[in-house]
Amino acid sequence: MADIDTKLKKSFESLNKNLYRTNKVVELYTPLYEIINNISKDLKDISEIKNKNSHLEKDIEKEIKKRELISLFKKMHTTVCEIKEDIDVFYKDMCDGNKFLEEYRSYRTYVFADTLKTKDFIKKIIDSFNIEEFILKFNVVGTVDLLEISEKIKGRKMGIDIVMPSKNIDLVFEEILKSKATKFRLISENIVIYFEKDTILYIEGLSKKIKLCDIDAQSFNAKIIDN
Repeated sequence: MADIDTKLKKSFESLNKNLYRTNKVVELYTPLYEIINNISKDLKDISEIKNKNSHLEKDIEKEIKKRELISLFKKMHTTVCEIKEDIDVFYKDMCDGNKFLEEYRSYRTYVFADTLKTKDFIKKIIDSFNIEEFILKFNVVGTVDLLEISEKIKGRKMGIDIVMPSKNIDLVFEEILKSKATKFRLISENIVIYFEKDTILYIEGLSKKIKLCDIDAQSFNAKIIDN
């Protein structure tokens, strides 16, 4: 068991390290793209000139022979084909990896067409997860009157938080979101809902809960952000 734990830890560390090297992949790919793109462009240019100027046929043949372009091109073509084969394998592996990691997704951003759909979605997940209360927590406390807000949403102030019945979610939209107050989140036992805007929600929770949120969001035609 200890050996498995050690191997798992090393695999995670290696994966983490290599995923942070996206910029390196771009850095290495850029000159490769430029070379292949220029070869393609040059061949098209030469072909177009040849098609419009038939009298250059012999000159073109002479240049191709003198510069040994056929053998050089064959080498490049073989190399590109080999790279493509490797990329095809890597792409499949990446798709499989994406599918595996998505099984453990613990967050998601949802974008709704309007405020009503956002509100109805929240009501749906309140029902799905049997949420009775939320803890309302503001990102910045000093700029809001917690006591006044707790009264408006019919909750109760507890320290720097407000405990509110989930059935009062309409009041959150009417009294907090409309006032353009500082950003806040609603915390329950199952999920945490961050209000980016009245139509944009960022939700954290166990992967099983996020999967259920995804299903519910689709019924409200939400845009499910895959990041």
